[in-house]
Amino acid sequence: MGIFTISPDLLRSIAKDEGIYFTEILFVFAQRGNTNKVSKDKKGDIIRHYSSIDSNLEIIKMWLDLMSFKPSPFEVIDVDLENINCEETKFLTLCKASIDPKKMIVYSKANLKKHQCYNGWVGFENETLKILDRDEAIIELAVQQANSGDTYINSQIAKNSSTINKSNNNGNK
Repeated sequence: MGIFTISPDLLRSIAKDEGIYFTEILFVFAQRGNTNKVSKDKKGDIIRHYSSIDSNLEIIKMWLDLMSFKPSPFEVIDVDLENINCEETKFLTLCKASIDPKKMIVYSKANLKKHQCYNGWVGFENETLKILDRDEAIIELAVQQANSGDTYINSQIAKNSSTINKSNNNGNK
């Protein structure tokens, strides 16, 4: 499981012919079997920010509607973002306040203007944040989903797609 901060840069930069980024990133969080979460602040400033993005408005609205179902795929982070005017700083602040590993998904690392990204990491207020571009996010989310399967054999449990070898459990004999 992981908690990810979704940068509005991702939402606004996806072109019409790049719909795969909606299905392979955003809509993954809305799936019921998904254990990953999207961070949001207690006062809902982030949700209002997402809702105010004009490009891809219909898809963003659909995503937010799907994310509203219970159990919530959002992780509420106790941080006040209302007085932060810089969008980039606001989302980095939210990411910093979430639990480790602190990860933010952006459309492109080159779109970070106020904070330098070195080898996929941003140093922000004495913390190190992992920055994933759209393609890296697809890979990371797919790997996490592939590793989330459990196997049950004769009342033995193999968690996270592991296996059971050389067991002496003979079941119902």
